[in-house]
Amino acid sequence: MTAGPRERLIESAITLIREHGVHGTGLTELLTHSKTARGSIYQHFPGGKTELIEHATLSAGEQMSALIEARADSPSALIATLVRWWKRTLDASDYRFGCPVVAAALAEQTAAATVFEEWQRRLTAALTGAGMDEASAPSMATFIVSAIEGAIIQSRSTKSTRPLDDADAHLHKLLEVYLG
Repeated sequence: MTAGPRERLIESAITLIREHGVHGTGLTELLTHSKTARGSIYQHFPGGKTELIEHATLSAGEQMSALIEARADSPSALIATLVRWWKRTLDASDYRFGCPVVAAALAEQTAAATVFEEWQRRLTAALTGAGMDEASAPSMATFIVSAIEGAIIQSRSTKSTRPLDDADAHLHKLLEVYLG
């Protein structure tokens, strides 16, 4: 089934924000990339670009939340999966693509905060499910998100996956301490 204009606009917004950021992504570029007519933005997103960016941020968050949920049975495997996924993404894009949620965080704070809270909630559940105490799990979940997102930013700027490798190695050691 072919995606309709609304879905194409959201996916194009995710792609372009990953590469250019919110402020570097213009309406003309969104329309060209999504192959949609100008009226489609306002038909599907009456609030214009701001509303589109909010929906794109939430959609990108849901995609990553599904990946987190799929590996929630093992926090260690989850971290390894996230790091592998980001290494492939960075390599395939020649380090141009970053996290669309981070890119949107300053321009669309509410949607980004919602996504980060959802990721942390899912990670907290995975950590407590693996045996971490309920008092430590939320903080550890926040730290995991921060470490991986920070490593993605450093990897993009240095055009190297070493920051992701370092985050991966140290997060696994930290999980060993907390989970045994």
